[in-house]
Amino acid sequence: MKQVKILTSTDASIRTPLLSWLRQQHPDHLTAKMLEEFKMPRPSARIDVALVNGEMAGFEIKSDRDTLNRLTVQIPAFSKFFDRVSLVTTPRHLKDAKSKIPAWWGIVVFGDDGRFRVVRTSRRNKNVDVRALLFALSKKELIQVARMADAILATTLRKETMVEVLTSTIASSVICNLAREVIKIRTTCC
Repeated sequence: MKQVKILTSTDASIRTPLLSWLRQQHPDHLTAKMLEEFKMPRPSARIDVALVNGEMAGFEIKSDRDTLNRLTVQIPAFSKFFDRVSLVTTPRHLKDAKSKIPAWWGIVVFGDDGRFRVVRTSRRNKNVDVRALLFALSKKELIQVARMADAILATTLRKETMVEVLTSTIASSVICNLAREVIKIRTTCC
């Protein structure tokens, strides 16, 4: 009689050990911050875990009970925003994941033994959209970015105008670094 494997992993059964695993590699102190359910408004998406350090790394969980269908929307959104992205999945999705996600994305497999195995290390995204990153900040946070860059930004401006002013007056690499710093000091995620 053929044995049927029961699909047991869920987002929750992977997330808790993932957070512990990431904390072991990146202790939550002044240089690293982990945020769950990180929202990106343009395009609208939410990643399961964002690790903010010298760069923004995103971790999207796909458990046995998930499908990979939403990746068609998530890939472009996450690829605009994060410096690195890793899909955290199970052996069930490994083959399909390899063919669906960009080559620069990492793949981490959560095994039946409760351990994580890096199948493919993420590489640096060369196409981060600075505007998308800025739209993830509140107006108050945009003003913080401006102050940190010794720039002047009127508090009465619309958010779209604030983003335009920042992107036209401050180098993209500086904006990315300052935006990361502002995100790290958030007390809650989004």
